[in-house]
Amino acid sequence: MKKALMLLAMVSLVGLNLFAADATRGPVAFETYDKNKDGVITQEEFDAVKAERMSAKAEAGMPMRNAANSPDFTFFDTNKDGKITKEEYRDGQLSRMRSR
Repeated sequence: MKKALMLLAMVSLVGLNLFAADATRGPVAFETYDKNKDGVITQEEFDAVKAERMSAKAEAGMPMRNAANSPDFTFFDTNKDGKITKEEYRDGQLSRMRSR
């Protein structure tokens, strides 16, 4: 019984680690950046999430070959009003995917 519980705990921890690593890959949902849930992303929100993801990747030992090429806030803020709307964010993501 103890061995079964120990094995279950180990498998769970491995699964959590894999999930955490996957959370640092791929496109980030708009809602992840919109920390205060006001419907827009500010420069502060954008930079904070970007820094969190970079830190998580570094801690996980993931390669960061293209980190310098990641888009910054101004890439998405196309109307230059200091906020990224859901539409601006979506359009920016689509633009990046098409250029690859």
